[in-house]
Amino acid sequence: MKKFILSAVLCGGVLVASSSMLTVHADDTLTGTTAVNSEVVKGDVTLKVDEATDFGQKALSSVVDFGSKDINYTVTDYSGDVKGFTISAKLTDTDDKRSLKIGDVELSDQEAPVVTKASNAVGQNTDKVAAALKYTGVEKVQKYASSIEWSLTKGTTAQIGE
Repeated sequence: MKKFILSAVLCGGVLVASSSMLTVHADDTLTGTTAVNSEVVKGDVTLKVDEATDFGQKALSSVVDFGSKDINYTVTDYSGDVKGFTISAKLTDTDDKRSLKIGDVELSDQEAPVVTKASNAVGQNTDKVAAALKYTGVEKVQKYASSIEWSLTKGTTAQIGE
């Protein structure tokens, strides 16, 4: 019986020892650190202009005045330099019978400033310009098409000071 009790005690001791070896306790960690990195860089400066403007129809006469229409534009500026801008325009073709004005500027095949802003906001700057179309001395009934080429120039401190 002593052998049986001794075997039971040894076996129980081995079981208790093996079960206590399987239970592992780690130290509690209650704090941590995360590095957060970021960088602000210069972004794009873009010009978006209405792709088409339809002046409608007018009857043939010695002077065909189509009146004026607004052309919408958006200057998106994430450059970090918000000192203004100039939008210039020119016609991609010549027609001595056509008069196409943006504001007070008569367009030709030479680039001319039509919008000048002394300042602008970071992000989207949306506005519109008035375009006036007139034909003088046309003799044909037909569709007339013109194409305006736009360009954007960022303002500088010297330009704004003038």
